[in-house]
Amino acid sequence: MRKLSLIAALSAFAVPAFAEDAALLMGVERYQNLRRVSNATDVLDGAQSLREAGYDVSTLSNGSSGDMARLLDRLAENATDADRLVVGLSGRFVTDGARSWLLAADTETPTYFGLANAVSIDSVLDVLANTPGQAVLILGYDLDSDSAIGSYLREGIGHLDIPQGVTVLYGEPNATDAVVVDAITVPGANIMAFVQDVRWLTADGFRPNRLVMQTENEDGAAPEAVDATLQFWTDAQQSDTADAYRDFALTYPDSRYAEEARRRLDEIENDPIRLAENAEDDLSLSRNGRRDIQRDLTLLDYDTRGVDGIFGPGSRRAIRNWQQSNGFAQTSFLTAEQINRIDAQASRRQAEIEAEEERAREETERLDRAYWEETGARGDLAGYRAYLNRYPEGMFADEAKDALAEDEVDQSTAAADIEAGLNINPVLARLIESRLAQMGFNPGRVDGRFDSDTRGAISRYQTRSGTAATGYLNEPTLARLLADTFGR
Repeated sequence: MRKLSLIAALSAFAVPAFAEDAALLMGVERYQNLRRVSNATDVLDGAQSLREAGYDVSTLSNGSSGDMARLLDRLAENATDADRLVVGLSGRFVTDGARSWLLAADTETPTYFGLANAVSIDSVLDVLANTPGQAVLILGYDLDSDSAIGSYLREGIGHLDIPQGVTVLYGEPNATDAVVVDAITVPGANIMAFVQDVRWLTADGFRPNRLVMQTENEDGAAPEAVDATLQFWTDAQQSDTADAYRDFALTYPDSRYAEEARRRLDEIENDPIRLAENAEDDLSLSRNGRRDIQRDLTLLDYDTRGVDGIFGPGSRRAIRNWQQSNGFAQTSFLTAEQINRIDAQASRRQAEIEAEEERAREETERLDRAYWEETGARGDLAGYRAYLNRYPEGMFADEAKDALAEDEVDQSTAAADIEAGLNINPVLARLIESRLAQMGFNPGRVDGRFDSDTRGAISRYQTRSGTAATGYLNEPTLARLLADTFGR
């Protein structure tokens, strides 16, 4: 059993409907947190043709997850009594390979466990299975995009478990309306032949030699001829540029597609988001240039979610937030002026940070120097130790360490002189080493020679005895050592 998403349950609390045929067209072009999908709302252009063909049609452009849920529930209810079902979905899709989803306009950056606000394509297929042989699902998306999203998801459509009798058509977003207008709703038109002829659609699932969704009129009238300008219109949509639409409208002013060409031309020339995107593209920013912008935005506390030279959702959100804070239109695309301003603001912020760091350094040095004046500068061992305890890596740490090391050398020399005055002969030396070994201080080999192991043992004995650990013997230490051992 397929696992249904929140939106794609397609079942409870539906609005009653009594039409025999149902259609649902949803396109998401503009996302709140993701990059737009050009021409994704074109799928809605077939709505009128479907209505004229007798379908109860629901449409939704750039819908939120809640709006999608309501229309999907309605479709699920209508499907139980329908003879024909047509669903067109266009926008940004994600898949884990086995399941696929259409993202709603208010979807956050998708994660494997964060797809509740998305349409399950598997669930839509379950609904279409109510009318086997007369069910068509049209999916419009960027066929060339399969970028990874995290460790488990990627863009696009994965493998679909298509029920018996359901036909699935894949194409670019700008190709989704033509199959509805020129095949699905045309009396007697063979959808399979149309798909084979245009070549910019791919069919999967139920693919008979002949699939007709709109039968001929009862009086036997021939189906309406396909517009002779269809191929040229298809070429214009594939180019999807202002020049392509302008040329088509001027060359074929009487074509049934001329008005749509003029509408799309106006959209391209006047859509502020698209204009901004094209303007940024014209800047031909290098990857290093994009990294510089991401570093600048991060320095200004606009989180780009990494500095990788790729303007993904995190970078676009950071740009949009910066634009809002600086009084620019929130397009999420940059102009040369804005890049220059970001760089200037970041340079100023960097200078401020460096100034703050310099002030902090000067204050640290001031406190360091003042502490030294009260401790180590007085030239006594206690002062040196007090300074190093507070500032082990301070400005005067080397001086304090050198003074203490020199004192240790002096003390060691004096201790060695005192021990030499004891005139310890080899016999007594072996006795001392033997006693140290008996007491567990590990003086090394008992050979009557005071090597580094012997000095260490003497030092450990002195530490336990509460005397200065010099590693050299004096008369009190020697007496106590012999007394301790003899007393055992």
